[in-house]
Amino acid sequence: MILHEPALERFTTGDAAFDDILGGGFPIRSVNVIAGEPGVGKTLFALQMLFHHARQGRKGLYLTTLSEPSLKLLAYAQQYAFFDQQLVDDGRVVFVDLGSQIRGKDLAATLATITGRVEREEPGLVIIDSFKAVRDLLADRPAALRLFVYDVAVHAAAWGATSLLVGEYTDDEVSNLAEFAIADGIVRFRNLRHELQAVREVEVLKLRGAGYVTGGHFFEIGANGLAFFPRVRTPDEIDGGPTGRPERAPTGVAGLDAMLGGGLPRASATVVQGGTGTGKTLLGLQFLLEGARHGEAGIHFLLEETPNQLRGIAHGLGWDLAELERRRLLTLSYTSPVELSTDRFLDRARQQIEELDARRAVLDSLTSMALGVPSERRFKELVYATTKHFRVRGVTFNMNLEIPDLLGSAQLSGHGISFAADNVIQLKYVEVDGHLERGISVLKARGVRHTTDVRRLNVRQDCIEVEPSFEGLRGVLTGIPVPAKERTP
Repeated sequence: MILHEPALERFTTGDAAFDDILGGGFPIRSVNVIAGEPGVGKTLFALQMLFHHARQGRKGLYLTTLSEPSLKLLAYAQQYAFFDQQLVDDGRVVFVDLGSQIRGKDLAATLATITGRVEREEPGLVIIDSFKAVRDLLADRPAALRLFVYDVAVHAAAWGATSLLVGEYTDDEVSNLAEFAIADGIVRFRNLRHELQAVREVEVLKLRGAGYVTGGHFFEIGANGLAFFPRVRTPDEIDGGPTGRPERAPTGVAGLDAMLGGGLPRASATVVQGGTGTGKTLLGLQFLLEGARHGEAGIHFLLEETPNQLRGIAHGLGWDLAELERRRLLTLSYTSPVELSTDRFLDRARQQIEELDARRAVLDSLTSMALGVPSERRFKELVYATTKHFRVRGVTFNMNLEIPDLLGSAQLSGHGISFAADNVIQLKYVEVDGHLERGISVLKARGVRHTTDVRRLNVRQDCIEVEPSFEGLRGVLTGIPVPAKERTP
């Protein structure tokens, strides 16, 4: 007989994304160490969690030691939107300063004060900040200190409250000190450097009884406090999306639909690659407009042109995007590649897709995205994970990629990301009689009987058209075709 342990009740952090990272939140009545260097956001996280639970009707007790006196902590917390003075005034948030007792090194009195206040207040959340300061002050009494740490843990388990022990611990201390051995959970906050940028990262090192997400996760500090973004990874359900013979999503370009045997397969990922000015952005925009014409919401993720620039490009073709934007059939979402964070980008993109119930999406472009990602591996992970998340949501996804060739042989997509694409469409310039024309071909279409010839791509006043192949010419793939020789009988 297999016995299944009942699931542990969870204590939310107040941030849904961080709760997901923790596997649902901190286990209730657990003792957790929040570690990290000074200024990384540990105290702010604890305060944010404290006020969140106070709003839910749970009392919180914040015990300060030697790092921040209560008055200074309150002044600091008032800068953020989560702070509410009324919660302090009516006793749902209680601050207690233990500094004087700790300076006297009276561990028994300190422990009695802590347990006495907990028993009197009956809080749902207890925070001791900084717990590391107690250790530093009593470094000359290691045996007494270890007993104090153990006593705090034992009492915390009996309190019925969830506890956070906050401290400025180094990586070596995380591995060796007593509080980490007795803790149910260990969460480490860090500041990291990527070239000229500083990023903040959180990692769950230990959490008993929880299926937490391993690895580092990005977070930001803003006016609302900390906002977390789970690291880039594939969805739990990677086989979502349509099954069986896929339906087709018309591209809005009749000739291209014919080349693809009816359009792009629904929920597929397509790379549209070509040199500068070959029509990648216009092709993506017409794809979204075609979806809007059928009532399908679409989103254009911009990393090059700003929304106003794209509206100007569309206006030049007689396309007015404002009405579609007003009806939420088209959304223009801009991210600067200079400020790109892979985790934040994917998290925000997923939220937008869900909120809009989008069925089509265009990313313009992968080339700019690669500039904002610190490593080639992270870039490939982001592209792969994005395509899988969009597929699960049933989104037909086009990604533009600029390749350096102006005239030359066709090649599979650069940056080594063709593995993540179901389809690859190539745009190129072809020199004909001393002037440049645009050509289009389908290099890859998974599960689709597509054409393999190069056809003309024309940008008209109000649309893009694909016309028949370059007849009477050979060597079109080289970009510099020559007249085909007549066959001799």
